[in-house]
Amino acid sequence: MNADEAMVKFDFLLEKVHPDALSSFLHRAQERIKEELSEEEGDEDEDHNKDVILDNIRETLRDSLPVSAITSTETILHPTVGPNSKMNKKHTVHVDAFLYDDELLDELCDSGKLSRNYCTSCGCQDVRPLTLITHSASVPQLKYLFRYVLPSLQDKTLLDIGSRTGAVLYGAYLYSKCRQIVGVELDTTFCKLQEQIITDYEMGDRIAVHHQDILDNLSLVSSSDVVIMNNVFEFFLTKELQERMWRALSEALKKPGIIVITVPSIEESLENLGILKDVHMDWLKPVDLRKEREKARHALFGGDTDNDELDNIFMYTT
Repeated sequence: MNADEAMVKFDFLLEKVHPDALSSFLHRAQERIKEELSEEEGDEDEDHNKDVILDNIRETLRDSLPVSAITSTETILHPTVGPNSKMNKKHTVHVDAFLYDDELLDELCDSGKLSRNYCTSCGCQDVRPLTLITHSASVPQLKYLFRYVLPSLQDKTLLDIGSRTGAVLYGAYLYSKCRQIVGVELDTTFCKLQEQIITDYEMGDRIAVHHQDILDNLSLVSSSDVVIMNNVFEFFLTKELQERMWRALSEALKKPGIIVITVPSIEESLENLGILKDVHMDWLKPVDLRKEREKARHALFGGDTDNDELDNIFMYTT
């Protein structure tokens, strides 16, 4: 029911109220409206405070990491299969989307710390855009997940495989009522950074970080209600290890009722590895997110139909 339809029904209701009760009815309706507006303003204030906290966390991490957000203790691998294997290493730049939105990227470019283009012939004006790679969810993507895609996470457990900067963990803490939020990360530097943020912002009541290989603790997968994998294997594991990982996950993700969020789609990941027919995950049911995506795109990007930031997020249920 839209506003115009609601007003028609309200006018109809007014006509039905006995004249002797009309004054009392309007007074009580006015009080109810004030309560609703007050609650709405309170929600807006609370959301603003959460956004401020997340921005402060991002600033702290930007001060602690290089622009690429690649630490000295991790190794980034160039993909050997799939479309990304055709990327030219010299023309690919790693920029963390959680730490740097478009406005901050523009500032980096203006200051000369980053360029969006490269010259194909030194000294001329023949330039092409660089390929920017991120291994984290952006702030709009986090809000999309926790405000539009996922159901209520009250009393639920969420697992983020390959938590890196902790973006998903902080987003889950601030934008959901998830009871337990678990991150699994191989890199020691990222684990220490996450632990520091969790301590500084007093998030330890609901967030825990495990410094380990998820293959060594697959029970975390099978015992979780939501499992998130954001661009988690392709740039960090060899083809052989990726295949082993997906085969193990195909067994661990069989408990009914688990929600799985991936970037990119599971089908694409398995197809790129050439194991789509071998690793049977037919019991995973894809969820159509078109309605949620359009609603979020309107709210987060002002209805910008050219913005595809949400298009590569996929959801499944077991």
